Amino acid sequence: MTDLNYQYTKKWPQYLAGAAASGGALAVGTALGWPAPLEGKLLDEQEQGFEITPSQWDWIGSIITIGCAISCLPIGFLMNKFGRKWTMLSLVIPFLIGWALLIWAQNFAMLLIGRLFIGLAGGAFCISAPLYSAEIAEKEIRGIIGTFFQLLINLGILFVYCIGPYLSVLWTNVTCALVAVVFGIVFFFMPESPVYLVIKNREDEAKQSYKWLRGESFDPDNEIKALKDEIAENERNKISFREVMRLRASKMAIFIGFGLATFQQMSGINVVIFYSTRIFREAEVDMDEDISTIIMGFINFSFTIVGALLVDRLGRRVLLLTSIIGMTLCTLALGVFFFLIDNDLAEPTSLSWLPLTSLSIFLIAFAIGYGPVVWLMISEVYSKELSGFISPFTGFYNWMFAFIITLTFRPIAELISTGPTFWIFSGASFIGILFTFFVIPETKGKSMSDIQRLLSGEKYIQKS
Repeated sequence: MTDLNYQYTKKWPQYLAGAAASGGALAVGTALGWPAPLEGKLLDEQEQGFEITPSQWDWIGSIITIGCAISCLPIGFLMNKFGRKWTMLSLVIPFLIGWALLIWAQNFAMLLIGRLFIGLAGGAFCISAPLYSAEIAEKEIRGIIGTFFQLLINLGILFVYCIGPYLSVLWTNVTCALVAVVFGIVFFFMPESPVYLVIKNREDEAKQSYKWLRGESFDPDNEIKALKDEIAENERNKISFREVMRLRASKMAIFIGFGLATFQQMSGINVVIFYSTRIFREAEVDMDEDISTIIMGFINFSFTIVGALLVDRLGRRVLLLTSIIGMTLCTLALGVFFFLIDNDLAEPTSLSWLPLTSLSIFLIAFAIGYGPVVWLMISEVYSKELSGFISPFTGFYNWMFAFIITLTFRPIAELISTGPTFWIFSGASFIGILFTFFVIPETKGKSMSDIQRLLSGEKYIQKS
């Protein structure tokens, strides 16, 4: 049997467990994409049976990011206390509470609280599912399984883009709730992370987990011994958090992590995801606005696959630079389009191709770089001593920034018009180009210790 055949046959339980864990990402994606296809039905047609003002809709669309931000902080403690599997299964409860509030909403408050609950589950999934996937996969396929989460988030966004225009609000909400239920049912039959079980000295259960993932013929003793030795070594070399924060490498890593999170959100990505249908409506494109949004969702999903295939070939820095340059040019072009239309300098029909083209290229650029690569880079530059404390705060910061951007998009666009608002994104992204070029190191092919030496100012010497 060839190595390739082994990878895709004998290792299928690991792929299955990784895909099942990332099923929560599909539920997160449906929630993130939900506002775009339903805005007209809820805001204009009042399909839910009560009036929603534009400012209230901005809160409904963006409040999910506050829930995501809040849940980033305690999820690490919960995973260490109750395990990866049962913590993730428990997240189905706030998901269902949130969708139930949306299904039976009688007023604005129920919609708002429902979206908040969904965000609480979604943000926790964004940390717990990738960790679980990394711990259950062998190193040869860890990268592939690690891409499942971002892929399924984008698939969830595409899914709700496809069903939202053609189902009622009620049945769209019911369908999205069922996604979370299906995740819970499937993931219930998956094993607990063997790494967690070893950490908790539950070796017999860890052996069973390894055998489920690697096959009954697999002998887990060496794997467990290596894990225990690593844990013991970490304890021996453990230094205080204050000492970690004094290191130049730690300061540089935090600067990189928060910088990447800032420019990811300042690109305007969540505005595009939340308000794409509105953007196409205002742009008066020839194509149906819902079809345009579906095309964008398909592009976003497809090129995330491309980015996953390129990240270990071209490197992180090249993809990030290509990504931020592409997004800068696209938001600049969108700003020019809306400026010309708003000031009667051009007819919408003469430039109707520009919004779809610009937003499509924007999503391609985001999907190959500043989407998935940002979190990969953060996981690589944060040392193991730093990551446990700083990673949740980086997630909190990222989601809170997303909330501010999405909530203020409409008021700023009404104040200075849509064109200059997109120029704010392009201006911030231009600064992001400089940041990426002068600050971001290339981490491709480097070990964690190599990366820390690089961040501390030592020259990296490629090993032959």
